[in-house]
Amino acid sequence: MNNTARKMGMFVMLLTSLIGLASCSGEAQVQQTSAPPLVQVYTVNGDDQTIVRHFVARVDALSTVDMAFQVAGRINFLVERQGVVIPEGELLASLDPQDYALALKQAQASYRKAASDFERGKQLQNDNYISKSDYDSLQTSFENAELAVENARLNIDYTELRAPFDALITNRVVEKFSYVQPNQAVLRVQNINFLRIHVNVPEQLMRYAVDKNPAYQVFLENERGELILNSDGEPVMLSYLENKTEINENTQTYQVTFKLPREDGLELLPGMVLTARIVIANPVGPAGLWVPITAIDSTGEADFAIWRIDNGKVYYQPVDVGLIRDGKAQVIEGLTPDTKVVAAGIGALQNGMDVREFTKESPVL
Repeated sequence: MNNTARKMGMFVMLLTSLIGLASCSGEAQVQQTSAPPLVQVYTVNGDDQTIVRHFVARVDALSTVDMAFQVAGRINFLVERQGVVIPEGELLASLDPQDYALALKQAQASYRKAASDFERGKQLQNDNYISKSDYDSLQTSFENAELAVENARLNIDYTELRAPFDALITNRVVEKFSYVQPNQAVLRVQNINFLRIHVNVPEQLMRYAVDKNPAYQVFLENERGELILNSDGEPVMLSYLENKTEINENTQTYQVTFKLPREDGLELLPGMVLTARIVIANPVGPAGLWVPITAIDSTGEADFAIWRIDNGKVYYQPVDVGLIRDGKAQVIEGLTPDTKVVAAGIGALQNGMDVREFTKESPVL
């Protein structure tokens, strides 16, 4: 009975061992035949340094001028509508010229008499009938009469205000038939041959504002975030005009002004607020390649590293990291263009491990 029990115990132990070995063998087989991990791949682009920024943009006229007469008088003509553009040279306002026309006739009459007296004086002076001082007095009277005629003609010209440029009428300060004094503002007009676009940019972007660095492009967006197009269907592009060098203490920004030529069909007026899209193609700073920040591994031996993909395997590669912005990291050493790196899923990687590149066509399992 004891021998039988002993044999039964040994048989149970042997069976248990065989079952355990079979189980371990199965797990190993499953581990060996499981698919490599699936990783998201990013191919490094040597030119991928583009930065896009959005800022509030305020539209302004190239200049704003208060138009005024240089002589006094009653207004007999004044542009009827505000908000319209009057072409350069066209009449904006005029005064009743009657008084100045009479003054011109009087000055011309005085000039004719002074000219006649002066001509007689020349002959008399040549014949020594008048003194040198009398002759000089006749000459002075003639010259003063000549100046009076010129001044009277100018006063008639001053009774008209004409557009000094393609002028947008923004405000009629006085009404028609009003009596105005010299230099009293009559109309406020704006020069919109070019529009000024003011943008406040932070200090670190001021280096791109100067005209010597054409590495950026500036576009305008509407309230829906769409690029504003010109009549040819092309995006409206701004060019650098000037910038202030005094910082705004409240916002720590600098005002940069861009210009935009006026185009038919482009409904942009001074005072409008839009969005400026600034695209910086080649940022100033050390050269480098940009990768998603999720591709940077800071948990290994090196301070920063990436996982390089080569022939379906991953390799740990230390790198030097520069700037970090917009969800990307600048690798300034340790990486070359066209390299494939793991962009997501770096947590469980091991050096030399087989991986699968994730694509829309790749199965998850």
